[in-house]
Amino acid sequence: MSYYDVLLEKIPKIKKILDNDTNYTIYHYTKPEKLLNILSGGALRFSNALYLNDKEEIAYSYRLIVHLIDEFDGLNPDLFDKIKNHFRNKYKHIVDGNNDFVNKLEYFTTSFSTEGDNLTLWNNYAKGKNYTGYNIGFDKKKLVTEMTENNYLPIYGSVIYDKQKQIKIIHAIFKKWNMLFERALKSKKNNQVKLFDILFELIDVLSIVSIFFKNPQFENEHEYRIVIVNVFGVETSKPTMVVEKNGLFVPYLEYHFSKDSVTSINIGPTFDENIFYTSTNRMLLNFGYQDKQVYRSKIPLRY
Repeated sequence: MSYYDVLLEKIPKIKKILDNDTNYTIYHYTKPEKLLNILSGGALRFSNALYLNDKEEIAYSYRLIVHLIDEFDGLNPDLFDKIKNHFRNKYKHIVDGNNDFVNKLEYFTTSFSTEGDNLTLWNNYAKGKNYTGYNIGFDKKKLVTEMTENNYLPIYGSVIYDKQKQIKIIHAIFKKWNMLFERALKSKKNNQVKLFDILFELIDVLSIVSIFFKNPQFENEHEYRIVIVNVFGVETSKPTMVVEKNGLFVPYLEYHFSKDSVTSINIGPTFDENIFYTSTNRMLLNFGYQDKQVYRSKIPLRY
C-alpha cells in the first residue's frame, strides 16, 4: 500500500465520495489524430496538473482552501497559518507567475467522463460536419489495477462540482488534522518531527483532494480523473517529457495500458457516420484492437 493509499484511508468517507469501488466504463475523449497516437502507441498522457487548459481550474481549489481557513473557527494558528501560506503561494505561482518556490512533488492527471455520449464533450472536439471527436472506453477497475501493479500508484475518482460538498469535505479534513495536531501538542512525547509530519500530511491530502474539485459550471462534463504522484529528479521518479501546448511547456508522463483494459471506441456525432464507422474499424484492425466494439453517437446533428 502506497503512502497516498494510507493517507486516504484516514478519510474513508471522502475516499468513498471520490470512488465507491463500483466498476464501470470511463471514457477518454480526444481528437482523431490523438486517438491514432494513443492506440498506435498504447499510451495515455498524464499532464502536470498545474498546467491544465485553464489556470483557474487548479487555482479554484487553492483559493477555496485559503478562504475556508479564514472563516473556520477553532483551528490551531500554528498549523493553519502555514497551510494558508502554502496554498496562497501556490495560487500566486499559478496566477501571478511568481517563481519563488520549486516543488519536486508533482501531480499528473488525465481526464475521463462517466458518460460515453456527452454532447458538451463532443463539442470540444468537433469542427463542422466533416470533423468529429472520439472517445476510448476503459474498464475502470482493470485500468487502475494494472497501473497499481506497474507501480504507478494511481489516485482516482469522480470530479466534485457541488460547492457545498466541496466545503464539507475541506471542513472534515480541517477537523481531522487539527485534532491530530492538538493531540500531538498535548502528548508527553510531543516533538517537532511529529508536528511537521502532521503539517505535511495535511498539505498532501488537501493537494490531492483539491485536484478533484472543479467549478460547478462544468458539471455537465461528468468528469472522472486519475492522478499519478511523481517526485521529480529522484532515482525512483517516472521519466517525464515536455510538450508545447498553446504556448505553454507542459510536463507530462506516459502510461502504457494493456489492450485488455480497452472496452470500446466511440465516434462523435457526424453526418457521414457510415464511413467514419468503417474507417475506425479498419484502423483498430491495424493496431490489434479488432475485438473492440465501435459505437456511433446517438445524438442528432443540427446545422
